[in-house]
Amino acid sequence: MKKKMPRATLLVLVVVLIAVATYLWSGASRQGDADMAGAGASSGADVSPVDSTSPRSFETGLERLPGSLAGTEVDGSIEVDANGHLRVTRGMRQTFDYFLSTVGEESISTIMARIKAYIRHQVKEPAASEAEKILAGYAAYKQALDTLPKVPPQAEGGLNLEAIQQQMTQVQSLRTQYLSQEVIQAFFGDEDAYDRYTVSRLQVLQSKGLSDKQRAQQLAMLQQQLPPAMQQSLRVVNSVQDLNALTADWKKRGGTAQELRAIREALVGPDAADRLEALDSESSDWERRMSGWLSQRDALLTTTGLSESDKQAQVSQFRSKLFSAGDLLRVQALEGLHDRGGSTFKRAP
Repeated sequence: MKKKMPRATLLVLVVVLIAVATYLWSGASRQGDADMAGAGASSGADVSPVDSTSPRSFETGLERLPGSLAGTEVDGSIEVDANGHLRVTRGMRQTFDYFLSTVGEESISTIMARIKAYIRHQVKEPAASEAEKILAGYAAYKQALDTLPKVPPQAEGGLNLEAIQQQMTQVQSLRTQYLSQEVIQAFFGDEDAYDRYTVSRLQVLQSKGLSDKQRAQQLAMLQQQLPPAMQQSLRVVNSVQDLNALTADWKKRGGTAQELRAIREALVGPDAADRLEALDSESSDWERRMSGWLSQRDALLTTTGLSESDKQAQVSQFRSKLFSAGDLLRVQALEGLHDRGGSTFKRAP
């Protein structure tokens, strides 16, 4: 069985902020390669085919595939409705990108001939002509992306969110010159929603005029505005990131317990906030126990009149009484850290 060509996804999360900003800034290279320069741009939504190569040089478009596509299957699909007309879907863009990913291995004219042949092998008229028209506009759009000026995502003191937004606006405006609104929504709708969310999220996190509670509430509202499937994918990752960022800010300014509770409730809900408070209590208890034990251990090890072996025997005896068998390895590791001058006793969750 042939292996499936991996699908490109929006959520490569994860989640370093500068990497996300760079992702937005380099939208042109993400959505279209500079190698598309040979495609031949045209203006207006109704554009001529990018080249004049006849798709008759291929029957299915899958003959003699270049090396990078060897052993793979076409990503995406070309779909039609009950009347034989084309259904515009993101899967169509994935199909186009599957073949266009070989720019550099094959000429653009050969690639375009492949795609046209593949389209006509998959669907009949009128869907075939409708798909070829969209292909022409999409290829021209990808080439035109390379003409947009690049703006740096970094500015003095932080991310240049204004420049990032400007780049997004330019890319979205460019699409309208080559693609209909129906195609733009199908091809880029989810991607655009995520980009807008990411920029808005960065703006909230960088806002100096909001309290931690207000930031938490706005971040939660932004996530709720995403498409349901995207909300589900992002909920855990972004909630953890946002909670860590706001908690660090809360600690830095010495916030109150009530403020921390409000942040947690806004981001993860009251039940999760209860569990986090329970973990806080357990962590504080552990630190107290560990601090007390290390002081007691220091006293035992400096007792005069006992041999070194007797001192270690007493330490081992008291350690076993104070801590469970499951905690002993961690306790001994923290003892070593303490002996080397460390002072972190926090218990791992």
